[in-house]
Formats: sequence, structure tokens, C-alpha cells
Amino acid sequence: MSKIFKDGDFPKDFFFQIGSLFISIIVVHTIFLLFIDPAAALQIEIANNENRAPDRTLAIILKDFEQEACIMLAIWALSIMWIKWRRVHEQTNLLLTDVLGTSSNQSISIEEIIKLEDNLSLKSHGLLKDSLLAGLQTFSVSKNVHEAASSSHLACDQEADRMESELSMIRYIIWAIPSIGFIGTVRGIGEALSQAHIAVEGDIAGMTASLGVAFNSTFVALVVSIFLMFFLHQLQLTQDLLVLDAHEYCNKNLLNKLQ
Repeated sequence: MSKIFKDGDFPKDFFFQIGSLFISIIVVHTIFLLFIDPAAALQIEIANNENRAPDRTLAIILKDFEQEACIMLAIWALSIMWIKWRRVHEQTNLLLTDVLGTSSNQSISIEEIIKLEDNLSLKSHGLLKDSLLAGLQTFSVSKNVHEAASSSHLACDQEADRMESELSMIRYIIWAIPSIGFIGTVRGIGEALSQAHIAVEGDIAGMTASLGVAFNSTFVALVVSIFLMFFLHQLQLTQDLLVLDAHEYCNKNLLNKLQ
């Protein structure tokens, strides 16, 4: 357990996710307390005095706690996607450098492999470093370029699987947001049905407001989830391109130079 907390990325990711969740809760709730809730309360009061349903302004659409929870989760998901995009960006920048420190036409001999392994071991964990190191270590043992290529590409694919699995929390959040919206729908419809006897007497303001809760929560949840899915697919595209570029980098700068 101590080794995991010392060397692994899990604690950093875990603490970042918890911290970003708390920050999103504080920021969104503060905005709602200062702006959304007062504006919605004022519009509801005006509508009640005029015996009508309030207009569908932004404050009215967002005023319920289901919509607030959806926005909190959306900001949380965006913060997680941002940190993962930054890591991909850092790895992509490495592809523009000569990580091995060899010239473009220089072949890599057996004698140079140990030195290259030592240099790579000092670098931080990452897709490119792990792929190059796997290829060098396999070649130093087997002296076979094909086996080195298989090890290098396998390391790339394993890192791609790891990056894909790290998106599971984001997918869960995107799934949870419409679910929260549907909870608001059920709550709103339930409140509307409980006021059916009042509507029969001619006062439909309460029933209309409750139905507004039902529709607004679903509307906000679906819009937010569509918005997040766009950024999630962009992140996945960036990660896939990184893996493909890493394969090409290993072929060009390492595997084709082994002898």
C-alpha cells in the first residue's frame, strides 16, 4: 500500500478529483445563492401576484437543486478531462523532441543500448518513455528486432488501455447527470399530481410550476450531458492520436535503427 501511495498516480488523481469536486460544489452553490436563487424567487413572486406561471428565464430553468447538481458534476467532469488533456499534451510535445538523443541517421548498436536504458530510466513515467524502454530492454536480451518491436508496441497498447480505463469516472459522471435530471422529472410530476385538486378548482399556477420543474431538470441534464460528451470524445481522439504517433515515433527513432 505504501508503495502505491509513493510511486503510483492513483493518489494524485484521487486527491485531485476530490479537491475539484469540492471546489465545483462551492463555486456553483455560491453562484446559485448570489444570483440564480434571488432572481428566480423574484420572478416567482411577481408571477404569483399576477396569478400566472413565471416566464422561462434562465434563472427559472436553473433554480432547482437537480439542475444545480448537474452543473456541479459537469464542472467536476471538465476539471478531470482538463488534467488528462494536459498530460496528453505533455506527451505529445515529447514526440517533437529527440528523446533518445541520437541523430536521425545514426544506428543504435548493442553497446549504446545500456546507456540509452539508463538515460530513459531517469525520465518520468509516460507513454513514450515506457514504449522506448520496453523495446530497448527486449532487444538487449534477445538481440531480435522483431521481438523488440512487439514489446515496444505492446507497451504502447497497454498505456492506451490504461488511459482508456481512466476515463471511467468521466463516463460515470456523464451517465449520472441525465439520471439526476430524470429524478427531477419524477419529483416535478409527483408534485404536479399532488396539486391536481387545486387545478380542478381553477388555480393551475402551482401545477404548472411543478411541471416546469419536471421539464427543466430533464432539459438541463440532457444539454449538459451532450456538451460533456463532445469534450469526452475530443479527449479520446487526442489520446488515440497520441498512441498512433508514439507507435510511429518508436518505429522511426528506435526500431529502424537497431542493429
